[in-house]
Amino acid sequence: MNERSSGGQAVDVPSRVRQIVANTLQRPVGQVAIDAKLESGLGVDSMAMIDIGVSIEEEFEIALPPDLAERVRVETVADLVRVVEGQLAARGRN
Repeated sequence: MNERSSGGQAVDVPSRVRQIVANTLQRPVGQVAIDAKLESGLGVDSMAMIDIGVSIEEEFEIALPPDLAERVRVETVADLVRVVEGQLAARGRN
């Protein structure tokens, strides 16, 4: 799904999230499938997840809720994409 950035340009959320995960894990983006499991498939540990979260906040200019892990099950790259799209949609409504 494409959202609009604050500048009105279309944002390719899945591609950008995949790129963030790939950069954090220092691997080619082609190795980060949208349906890849973060922990068991890609080896994302708690420190990498923090880095991914910070990078997502900076890239998309959003704030992820501090209790996100308690409220939403984030197991795959697609789950991360849904969270980002939800935050971008919420920002657009405000």
